[in-house]
Amino acid sequence: MSSYSDYPQTNEKDELYFRSVMNERQFRALAYRLEQADIENEILNNQYFERRVRMSRNCSVKQVEQWLKSSWNTECVLMQNTGIIIDSKQSFCMQWAFPQAYYAVYGSIMAMFKALGFTENSHTAVLKKYASMMVQNKLPESISMCCDGIKESYEFHNINKPKYHTNSLELDLWDNVTIDNQICRFLGSTRDKRLDDKKEDFKRKFRTKKGAYRVRFEKEHWQEVSDALGSTTIVDFLYRKRIKGNYEDIETYSSEHFDGLSVLGNLLKVVNRINLVNETYIAKAIGYKNLKTIANSHLEKVDNSKLRERLTITKVILDAI
Repeated sequence: MSSYSDYPQTNEKDELYFRSVMNERQFRALAYRLEQADIENEILNNQYFERRVRMSRNCSVKQVEQWLKSSWNTECVLMQNTGIIIDSKQSFCMQWAFPQAYYAVYGSIMAMFKALGFTENSHTAVLKKYASMMVQNKLPESISMCCDGIKESYEFHNINKPKYHTNSLELDLWDNVTIDNQICRFLGSTRDKRLDDKKEDFKRKFRTKKGAYRVRFEKEHWQEVSDALGSTTIVDFLYRKRIKGNYEDIETYSSEHFDGLSVLGNLLKVVNRINLVNETYIAKAIGYKNLKTIANSHLEKVDNSKLRERLTITKVILDAI
């Protein structure tokens, strides 16, 4: 259990302090939620997984292998940051850890898409398709927490947004309300950013009555932007952290208040749980034997303990069908 008082009070208004603490809280909440979830049984009870997940006629197992190995190799690089932080007593490597986490997940999503025959290739199209699978209950509900709609009227799926919880820093792992509050807040802020970015694509589409390009969007304009965007998911959050890691939050990772080891540990847990789902779907599509052959080829060269654990769990799930 933790509270705001766990952190030093001397720098409350400092932006670096706030961003440092917020990073730690967000990933601790998300990792705890995913670790506590019974994702294995959620997969088994998912009708889409049971009835529809099979290898596509145009599936290239070679392409699946390429994307899986890209995911696994990136995950291994991500894990190595633990040693860097411990040895250097610094968290500067987190600047690259967030992009690594995102691409470890993105690679497994692409491998699943190739196995199932999906044709999306661009980041935008892939994230939108993956989000649609969540909204359509094609993926386990625990990883399918997402946010939809326009500003001031967001709708949340597979998570309840607390109505009266306003403290942005509070997190108590004994209190699900504070956990949900953290997750809903970062989903909402991620959607804010995505809507603002997507708005740029529509500036030349909407005009005022005088024919000028519209600067201020009304509700119907924002709705069209929202529809084009699709839902906002925890993978979109990882993508946002990838961008912030490269450009916006660099100073945060050198702050004395930034707990890089904690953030990295929870980031690895998030990647692990999402990739468990993707790899289990892949195994059902191409066959566990094929997945194990691909994995063994990787494990002969790299010691990926997380992958070994996921392979065992995936086999248990498939044997239970």
